[in-house]
Amino acid sequence: MRYIRLGISILCLLACGAKADQFCIALAETYYEQVYCQLKAKAQTKNLPPFNQFKKNTEVVQASLLKRPAERNGIKLVLPIKAPLPVAAAPTKSPNNPYTEPTPVKQRITKIVLQETATCELTGKQIHCAGRVYNLVGNKANRRLVANALSEQNKMALPVRKEESAERYLAIAYPEYIAKMCEIGLCGVTMTYGKFAYLYHDLQTKGLDFSRRFEMMFSFLKKDKATMGVSESASIPAGLSWRDCSPLTDLRYLCEYQSRNYIFEAQ
Repeated sequence: MRYIRLGISILCLLACGAKADQFCIALAETYYEQVYCQLKAKAQTKNLPPFNQFKKNTEVVQASLLKRPAERNGIKLVLPIKAPLPVAAAPTKSPNNPYTEPTPVKQRITKIVLQETATCELTGKQIHCAGRVYNLVGNKANRRLVANALSEQNKMALPVRKEESAERYLAIAYPEYIAKMCEIGLCGVTMTYGKFAYLYHDLQTKGLDFSRRFEMMFSFLKKDKATMGVSESASIPAGLSWRDCSPLTDLRYLCEYQSRNYIFEAQ
């Protein structure tokens, strides 16, 4: 019995690893990670480290690793901007924690989207708020998607930033990103708001168009989703509480716990 349980555990780990890796582009949280996933989609990562190892490197090392395979595949790689020599007062960023942001900035951006709501409660896989019930949703099999959800004609179409502040722009774009990910059945692999905002600023510093990069990402995801199965099971961690949840739109609540989203939709 012990060996049977061990075998099942190994199979589960292998399966879970495959599930996590199959939507590489959904897990890409920086520009260089996106390029890595573009190469992976072309089966051109033979001489690159596994994705999880690649993420641990600095931008300079990542760009160096990607340069030649990107050139071979016609991908124009934007190289990292050379930073000035560090000074004592300058904030530092660990290679193993590339998402570190100044806390006041993160809070200021997040407040625009996430508002505290009273008289609501999280019970099991449901949120009860103002007489409405919101159910936890995960990924969906293709047969349960709306017609043409995975077609070429279906675009993410994030708005282009005009004169509004970056914070206001991200507050408008993020709910649309979430809605489109759920539309193609990938509610379970969305980026948290902090990572979404970080990617925006990462692309901006490299002179890249945020909405165009997300359109490219959406195209890759639709192709992967059309050929790959997903698990529809959805659960919440024991530590998740109502304090981690906020309204995203009239139809959705978003809870964030340990750098992962949990999305609830109105019945």
